[in-house]
Amino acid sequence: MIKYKDFAPRITEQGPFGGPSDYESFSEVVSAVNQWIESTTIQVINVETVVLPDRIEGTGDGDYGVKTSNAFYPVMISQGLAINCFQCVRVWYRE
Repeated sequence: MIKYKDFAPRITEQGPFGGPSDYESFSEVVSAVNQWIESTTIQVINVETVVLPDRIEGTGDGDYGVKTSNAFYPVMISQGLAINCFQCVRVWYRE
């Protein structure tokens, strides 16, 4: 069975009112992906970058955000309305 796992930047510092104010860099996300691959017995099929909306559910343990200074993409979804999207890593694998 083919599965996938998304990795997004983790929140490194909480901002005012409990909101995120700082996140991991994209290179730190890639490092986390490499550590996860090394610690499992999966067969990696493909690794890709994906642009996902600013909220992700189920990306793994801990607090994850999806906002980094080098990976911000405003995406227009209708007239004048944009949503924030961010660069993440997706790993496709077999167990």
